Amino acid sequence: MRLFIIMFLFAVGVMRAADSYSQNVLLDIEVQNQTIEKVLGEIEKQSEFTFFYNDKQINVNRLVSVTVTKETIFKVLDKIFKDTGISYSILDKSIILSNRKENINVGLENKKINGTVFDAKGEPIIGANVRVKGSTLGTITDLDGVFSLDVPENAILEVSYIGYESQTVHVADKTQFSFILKEDTEVLEDVVVIGYGSVKKSNLTGAVASVKMEEVPQTATTEVSNLLIGRVPGLSIRQNSAAPDGDYKMVIRGSASTNAENIPLYVIDGFPGGDINAVNPNDIESIEVLKDASSTSIYGARAANGVILVTTKRGKQGKVNINFKANASFQTMANPYDMMDAKEYMQMSNDFFIEDWKYNNKIYPYGNVDPNTVTSKPKIAFTDDQLKNARNVTDWFDEVTRTGIINNESLSINGGSDNSRYLLSLGHFGQKGVVYNSGSEKFMGRLSMEVDLAKWLTTGMSVSGTQISNDKLVSASSDSQAGVISDALLYPKYLSIFDDEGKYLINPDHPNHANPVSWKEITNETITNRYLINNFWNVTLTKELVFRMSWGVNSSFARTNQYYPKTMLTGYEANSKAYTKELRKNDYLLDATLTYTKDLFKGHTLKVMAGYAYQKFIEEYIEAGNSDFLTDAFGVNNLNAGGDLTKTVGSSKTVTKYLSYFGRINYDISDKYLFTFTLRADGSDRFGKDNRFGFFPSGAFAWRVIEEEFMKRQSVLSNLKLRLSIGQTGNAEIGGNTYGYYGTGYNYVFGNAVVNGVAEKQLANRKLKWETTTEWNVGLDFGFFNNRLTGSFEYFNKIVSDLLDKRNVGSYYPVSEVADNLGETQSSGVELQLSSVNIRTKDFQWSTDLNLSSYKDRWRKRNPYTILSVYNTTTDPLHVKWGYVSDGIIQIGENVPHMSDAAPGSIKIKDLNGWLKDANGDYILDKDGRKQLSGESDGMIDDADKVIICRETPDLSFGIGNTLNYKNWDLSFFFYGEIGRELYNNTRSQFLKAERFRYSDNVPTDARDRWSSTNPEGKYPSGLYTKYYNDTDFWVEPADFVRLKNITLGYTFPKKAFGGIFSNARLFVDAQNLFCITNYTGADPETDNSYSSYPNQRTFSFGIDLTF
Repeated sequence: MRLFIIMFLFAVGVMRAADSYSQNVLLDIEVQNQTIEKVLGEIEKQSEFTFFYNDKQINVNRLVSVTVTKETIFKVLDKIFKDTGISYSILDKSIILSNRKENINVGLENKKINGTVFDAKGEPIIGANVRVKGSTLGTITDLDGVFSLDVPENAILEVSYIGYESQTVHVADKTQFSFILKEDTEVLEDVVVIGYGSVKKSNLTGAVASVKMEEVPQTATTEVSNLLIGRVPGLSIRQNSAAPDGDYKMVIRGSASTNAENIPLYVIDGFPGGDINAVNPNDIESIEVLKDASSTSIYGARAANGVILVTTKRGKQGKVNINFKANASFQTMANPYDMMDAKEYMQMSNDFFIEDWKYNNKIYPYGNVDPNTVTSKPKIAFTDDQLKNARNVTDWFDEVTRTGIINNESLSINGGSDNSRYLLSLGHFGQKGVVYNSGSEKFMGRLSMEVDLAKWLTTGMSVSGTQISNDKLVSASSDSQAGVISDALLYPKYLSIFDDEGKYLINPDHPNHANPVSWKEITNETITNRYLINNFWNVTLTKELVFRMSWGVNSSFARTNQYYPKTMLTGYEANSKAYTKELRKNDYLLDATLTYTKDLFKGHTLKVMAGYAYQKFIEEYIEAGNSDFLTDAFGVNNLNAGGDLTKTVGSSKTVTKYLSYFGRINYDISDKYLFTFTLRADGSDRFGKDNRFGFFPSGAFAWRVIEEEFMKRQSVLSNLKLRLSIGQTGNAEIGGNTYGYYGTGYNYVFGNAVVNGVAEKQLANRKLKWETTTEWNVGLDFGFFNNRLTGSFEYFNKIVSDLLDKRNVGSYYPVSEVADNLGETQSSGVELQLSSVNIRTKDFQWSTDLNLSSYKDRWRKRNPYTILSVYNTTTDPLHVKWGYVSDGIIQIGENVPHMSDAAPGSIKIKDLNGWLKDANGDYILDKDGRKQLSGESDGMIDDADKVIICRETPDLSFGIGNTLNYKNWDLSFFFYGEIGRELYNNTRSQFLKAERFRYSDNVPTDARDRWSSTNPEGKYPSGLYTKYYNDTDFWVEPADFVRLKNITLGYTFPKKAFGGIFSNARLFVDAQNLFCITNYTGADPETDNSYSSYPNQRTFSFGIDLTF
């Protein structure tokens, strides 16, 4: 919070010094006996002011003498027009002169005209310039876009405004005018940020997708990853967890690296390696997704998985602009679990134990044993009286869930003078999750300042800070027990929360699962503080040569505290348990570029950039834990109070450095033929001296076909550009101990004592080198009907070679492996993006955006040091699950020869294949020592019968959004989805196991359709025969889905609604995740990783957006 206060106070000081342009610009005027017209001309030369006046009313030929030094425009004008009756008014950079004397003769040849100026949406344009062409006679429009002016009869009226096409009209005999200005496509043409620079969108040679944040609907989230879901072709974003501040996995054009990281490189305001979700979405101007090698190779060794550039907003010259946004939201579970009530569960439990008794004793239909000869009796879990009086004592899921609440506020202040710009933003986000003990709170602040110290020298600095406090659930992966979600599902509803002694009741039949409500007692909090400091210096050495240097620090510190008190099961078993860890990361950057731009001759432009970068990462980790505490009073604040024998402590430090040299050449011929060549050399201490540097070149060509003469004769196509690129990028993200390292924990006996030892744990490989991605891309940009329909198409193919992996070595203990370059993969696919303006009238506009992407990952070469399973080949797809093919459920009396030990009610497996054997019955092995498939069934089920049963990569991903505007109303809705993806329904397979009844765990209502001797038509297996139960496609389901991500309805008040106080005032309502169309029967096709997954939510929001 100190950082935010300092930033706020600093910005207040800046605002006082730069309240508006007219107050800040200082003039030096020294004239003797010069006309007023010349003095006004001198003022316009020294500033950005423009004068408007009627030369019939204002005598600009009068001689004046003025001497001022460093004075404001107000002082200068007061001196010029002292005792003249001339008044002036200033609106931003426009100055209107008028004569206060009422008896001025304006001339009989003049007449008064009135009019309005609007934009294409019907909004009044404030401050539009209206003047008589060829004269200084003019005025500007007021808050309603209205103007009034005395003009000659034969005047030509010209109306202009920055960013719009000017209009001219002959006055003739008209006195009323109405102008609708269209946006100037030349001025407003998108500028796309690329690595170490920017370029007009029309001149792009690479595959770059740009997202303008002003076009993304305002929602309750502060995670940028969430806002981008489905909006960029080729960018796959999967929500790993629906919990507050949950993780997202972002992948660009596939996950072809099998061991190194597949996440893209995030570059925030030129700083590589930032956290995209630590940036306040309201601070972001645009996001560029660099996809092909030509675009990404400028980042070399860290760009193999694509690059995402985040450009934040900057201060703008002019008066102070204040924006305030706020929304409040509530959340409900999207798909509540349907679990059995107490009575139904009790009856089914009794039925199960009868079935289980028959199965174990081989009684019909599981055998031919006479039940009268069996001495044991089936277990009766619940008596008739219990069944008769059964009721739902506790709805466990209701006890651990609630309505989620979100509050989100953001304030930004920006402005500047003629030589400085600033922006201050503050944000707060608070969320109470739908599950107790889950929530997140963020405080965000950012200050950006730029100063022109001279015409040739500009410097700027941005400082941003974020504090995130997260309360997280303890999941099955971080605790020996299952966690609150799964426990709430598994605990039967006939149990109460507390026992007779007031303690949390434990299910006696499943004693290692904690009471779901007791998880509320746990502390599991992580507080993360991040800050990013970035400073740049821009030096214009000559008109053609610019030098830029920047340095920055990206730092984070996270501390996690966990405490399990005695009142809940984990704490009770350990006599209380405490754990704390700290993770500190510091990232230092220094880079410099020199850019030369030269118009060589007509139509030929050369731009050359050369640069240097040095980056150093330091990561420090420390952890400590203890248990066996006398009291819970200390929490994690006195770890030494626990038992000495249970203490744990650990620490580590990793340092990684990159040294880089890079360059880029752009050659432009008549804005028609565009060439780009890039080279980057990266050095990293993760590799040995033999291969410490990697070299990553790329080249691209674009042909703007639309600029050819033969295209001028047609009117259908408004844009057509062909792009080709090829290049290489690298990957070294396999951890800090890739090359070789020593480890502890290898104790040895020295004398009579056991001494802690240190030993080499991984051998160093001097030949280890960068993982390299070679990619080529073909792209087509197009536009039809004056760009009413625009889009792009991409085809890409990339090969990842020298995969970073580890292989076992035949060496002494503890050395077991060495890092090496092993294997090769391939990703290829297509992408399509379309944007259309369907309807565009004065009052109503409707536009649509659509994107599609499809890609496949596969092996090209496997690790030669690994003996693969027989069902693996060198061309298999990546991200698949192998298993057996099911063929329904074995019925009573059915004979399945290859499953002779299976019982009725079991999943029936297909016998698809067998092994090649010689005459002696021995396996015939291939050159790699693997058994070979025969291609024919062999009467048994084993690994030969395994095939690909689940493909996790979808065949097609898509997103489609629509925006409709009617006068002051706007409506937008966005769908996204996937087709051709499959998912193993882990929740259903685990919840329908027979062991659930043995442990008195509750089951979903699907269990009504389990197979039994009394329900032979059951849809699901009995679960009594467990062989092959999990390893089969029986539980694999299509996970195709279409989700309504959000729908937003807003109303923007007219600019004069509040007397001009607000330049923009908007109210909106928003709903997220209203519905999901899918055949998948689990909780959610995106987030249903297991039965302990955090439930997805629907979010409903109401918000305001004010600018003044």
